[in-house]
Amino acid sequence: MSTIEDLVAAGAISRIEVELSGREQAQRLLYGTPDFIEWLRGLVNGAEAEGRLGQATAAEQIDQLFHLFLSGGPLIHTRQFRYIRAEENAVWELKTPDIRIFGWFMKRDCFVCVFGDWADRVKDHELYRGYRIAIRRIRRQLDVDNTLCVQGVDPGDVLSV
Repeated sequence: MSTIEDLVAAGAISRIEVELSGREQAQRLLYGTPDFIEWLRGLVNGAEAEGRLGQATAAEQIDQLFHLFLSGGPLIHTRQFRYIRAEENAVWELKTPDIRIFGWFMKRDCFVCVFGDWADRVKDHELYRGYRIAIRRIRRQLDVDNTLCVQGVDPGDVLSV
C-alpha cells in the first residue's frame, strides 16, 4: 500500500501547480506522472491540434482548466470532467475543447493526470477503453489500493463544491 507522500518520494507522481492570484489559494491538488509531465511540456512548447476547436491554444486551455481546478472553481460535469465507465475505482477525464486528460482521483479534490491526448484523436480512434485499462494497470504497479482511489462516480464524490 502506498501513500501520496510515498508516490511523490518515489518519483511516481509530481505535484502540478499553476500561478494563482494573490487572493487565491489552492483548494484542490493536482499531480502528474512523469510521462504526463513530459507530454505537458511538449504542449507548453507549442504542440497544437490540426483542427483546433477552442478559441485559446491548447496550452492556454490547459492553464485555464488547471487554474479552475486548483482554485476550487466549479467544473461542469460531462463538459469539463467525467468518468470513463461507471465502475469501482473509476478512471476520469478532465476535458477542454481540444484536450483530454485521463487519470484518477486519489481522494476528493485530488486528481492524478496520467495521459494527455488530443480530443479528436481519442474520439476518432476510440481510445477511451485503452486509457482506462492502462491506468488501472499503472495503479496496480504503483500499489495504489482503495485508500488512494475514490470509489464513487458521482461528481460530488470527487469534487467538493
